[in-house]
Amino acid sequence: MVKRVLILIFTLLSVLATAQALASLQAKVDRNPVALDESFNLTLQSSDSRSADPDLSPLKQDFDILGQSKSSRFQIDNGQTTQSTQWQIQLMPKRSGTLTIPAIAAGSQSSQPISLQVKPAGQAPASQQNGSLFLEVSAEPRTAYVQQQILFTVRLYRSVDLGDGSTLSDPTFPNMDAAVERLGTDRAFQTVRNGKPYSVIERRYAVFPQKSGQFSSAPVVFDGTVVEADQGSGLFMFNPFGQSTRRLRLRSKAVTLTVKPIPGAFNGSQWLPASTLQLAEQWSENPPKFTVGEPITRTLTLTAKGQAASQLTALDNPSADGFKLYPDQPALKDSKDDNGITGVRVQKIALIPSRPGRLTLPAVEIKWWNVNSDKMEEASLPARQVTVLPGSPDQTPAAAPPLPASAPPAQTAGSALGLKLTPPPAAPRGWWPWLSLLLGAGWLATLLLWWRQARKKSPPSPDTAREETQKQAEKQLKKSCLENDAAQAKACLLAWSKQQWPHSPPASLTALARRCDPTLAAALAELDHALYAKTKTPWQGETLWQLFSHHKPKDVEAKADPDAALPPLYLSP
Repeated sequence: MVKRVLILIFTLLSVLATAQALASLQAKVDRNPVALDESFNLTLQSSDSRSADPDLSPLKQDFDILGQSKSSRFQIDNGQTTQSTQWQIQLMPKRSGTLTIPAIAAGSQSSQPISLQVKPAGQAPASQQNGSLFLEVSAEPRTAYVQQQILFTVRLYRSVDLGDGSTLSDPTFPNMDAAVERLGTDRAFQTVRNGKPYSVIERRYAVFPQKSGQFSSAPVVFDGTVVEADQGSGLFMFNPFGQSTRRLRLRSKAVTLTVKPIPGAFNGSQWLPASTLQLAEQWSENPPKFTVGEPITRTLTLTAKGQAASQLTALDNPSADGFKLYPDQPALKDSKDDNGITGVRVQKIALIPSRPGRLTLPAVEIKWWNVNSDKMEEASLPARQVTVLPGSPDQTPAAAPPLPASAPPAQTAGSALGLKLTPPPAAPRGWWPWLSLLLGAGWLATLLLWWRQARKKSPPSPDTAREETQKQAEKQLKKSCLENDAAQAKACLLAWSKQQWPHSPPASLTALARRCDPTLAAALAELDHALYAKTKTPWQGETLWQLFSHHKPKDVEAKADPDAALPPLYLSP
């Protein structure tokens, strides 16, 4: 009995020790960087529901604590119980520069420090400094290369409440062929301008210009109602809420962008501007072992910050003497955050050695343009020498099983048994079959005549007209691809897309690629490269046509609601 009690106590202590070891205090901020006089949220989350409240005193050196809240969470998933406690702390920095959110202690747990960039306070136009509602738009950088990511920020400042249904338009660039991607959801925070507090709604976008030149954005439009105190109500005016609303429409200033062409110093096979780029590899076995006739899989991963996955260079492994290569379909993935889009392209390649000995796998090299340092760089995997072992002596391909011999046509089941069968006598034919045939032909002729008359009377529907236009565009696309006419192929693809998505057609090949199968998206990227590459190389369009005919998008969008053209605003109290 004593032994069982000791075992039970030991088990409980082990569980408590394990739980304590697994417990952790995670810290994160909702925005980074922030501007001076702007609030942001610090979230602390503990996996130990019994954790003590955090000590926030270290924050007071560089931040003002505006408010805090606490919540607990209890969840059961597949029989596993998890509990957590979360604290939300609203902070405002006291100075600009690089600040550090120090480690926060909560009982025996402690968070990791966070580096926070605090920019100087922005300045609104002088005419709007004291307004109750105004818009600001900005772009970074203002000067960029073609296909380089530009971060476009829209901010709505308000010191009044907004009514339901208020909307804010997305940025557009009327004279610039550009792909525009929205980054995440609206962010809300507090700021002070000229001593006046404002609530701010922020939206961010990634813009990828597709041609060089100087362009201006169209004004971003706010359309909604403002709730204000009713100053005209008196003793004989009944207004229980003391409020009135007025409709308001604001337009932001335009932002001018300068887009530079591909620099002459770049000599790579495909133009690829990014802020960072990494090339990595993995093998199905670690370390890899090579044997004649046995496949081994090599996985190449290309990660680019500031580029969509559909724009990344193809990762097909260069041919290697002594190997047979079988590449799989590439996997493309985009992730979005405050700093834009990060594209990831994963390519799996099966390698089968065909002879033993010391063989060489050639290097994999990707040339790209670093937009931070403004120079060409190269990501590469060096060539490697591998030893291929001979296969087993009995390693031969399996022979196909012989097909069963078919019975001679003249041989029937009866003859196989040695029986003599007498065919039944033929039925006598009269004039009835001919009469039935004549009546059937007359009925079919009447039905055909009726169908032709009905078709002449009913005009083609809009869907039928759109399908006919789309078929013509597809026919012209095939002709352009087979004639290797890259410019005409692009025009046909965009014309086809306009019929496929009549209410939200893609404005560029990059935007179209994001709606397509990864294989077709890669072919569209090659066409885009052929059109905009510094060094013009002959484009072969047959591959694009084959992929388009097998993998073209099938879905057609629902009709858009004209009253919902602008996305709604999500307002914080």
